[in-house]
Amino acid sequence: MFLNDVGQPLVLQPGKNYGPFEQHRGALLLSTAAFKDHVVPEKWCGCVVGSKEDLFRLRSQDNFSAVYLENCTFKTLKPNIPTEIEYDGTSISIMLVPAGKTNDGLDSRIYYIESKPFNWSIFLPELQLNIPFIDGHTRALIVDRLSGYLDFLPKASPSFQNALRLGIDVIYIEEELLDKSAINEDLYAFVHLIKPKNIYGLRQATMPKWLLDLRPIKDLYARP
Repeated sequence: MFLNDVGQPLVLQPGKNYGPFEQHRGALLLSTAAFKDHVVPEKWCGCVVGSKEDLFRLRSQDNFSAVYLENCTFKTLKPNIPTEIEYDGTSISIMLVPAGKTNDGLDSRIYYIESKPFNWSIFLPELQLNIPFIDGHTRALIVDRLSGYLDFLPKASPSFQNALRLGIDVIYIEEELLDKSAINEDLYAFVHLIKPKNIYGLRQATMPKWLLDLRPIKDLYARP
């Protein structure tokens, strides 16, 4: 999947037209979708981000030199350690969070992406406040593969646990985890625990109602 300047992911679909604001030209994140047929956006920045194993797997593909630029920049994600990515004047951090094993023996993993708030006081000194940044900080999770166990959460890094305490703004779901006719119990349990504000698909597919109902919706008319 490709990210945009603020770290929002998207798996571009063949034959689909995307508007100028949907052209995710930032880093290529080596999730499961990156090793399947996918579209490389025009004027892509040429940055590839992934685990050591996934970077080796990508370089081993027969069509690697034909698809990716010879002058690509490669960044290795180490488990539970944030990696800074800069693109188009903005900065985000990406963390690979190991999440155990699937029933097929594959490594389960999620990605934590944190966008950096913009320091408006650089241009507007009169807005100096007690906090260094004004609103704009976003915390997101990408669910790539997930096992039926959540015991990886207490073992995760302190910074990731702190993000969970502060609240996750959005979870992006790999649509292949979803079954049109049944509830994915592992995914249900994970999202129910995290309680994100928003839930989207990596290919912009409509999410099932049982998943969307897990969002904590604030009652605007509730009494304080």
